[in-house]
Amino acid sequence: MIEFTLVCIPLIFILISIVELARGMWIYNTVAFSVRKATRYAAVHGSSCAAASSACPITVDAVAQVIRGSATGIPPDQLSVVLQTTGTSLNCSPLNQCIGNASTWPPASDNSVGTAITISCSYPFRSALAMFWPGAGKVNFSTLNLGAKSQEEIVF
Repeated sequence: MIEFTLVCIPLIFILISIVELARGMWIYNTVAFSVRKATRYAAVHGSSCAAASSACPITVDAVAQVIRGSATGIPPDQLSVVLQTTGTSLNCSPLNQCIGNASTWPPASDNSVGTAITISCSYPFRSALAMFWPGAGKVNFSTLNLGAKSQEEIVF
């Protein structure tokens, strides 16, 4: 019984650590995927795209919807997103601030073929491991900002 107790406590801590690490990697991968997808979406909807479709150029809301739609399981009120071009920067912290924004992005001054656009995102990952540490007292969940950044040039 004593041996089982001495082995079981560290084993449970290791098991919970593995689950938390897997959850953190899943969140990072999801944030990186959504940022990469939104950057690609914006790169193919430049100023020359307007001649081919009435959906061009895109709005800040359209980019925010792509991020929100591809970040499955991550609450948009906790995502911090920055949309950047060569001359402008738009901070959406949280992402909900950009949903419904009908302004064109990238702006006309930075919406030509070959212009670099950058989208970066940050999510505060809170690990539940702190509550399992013996003698921790009041539980304070530690926060680690998981960020992703993607840059592409406007294609057309």
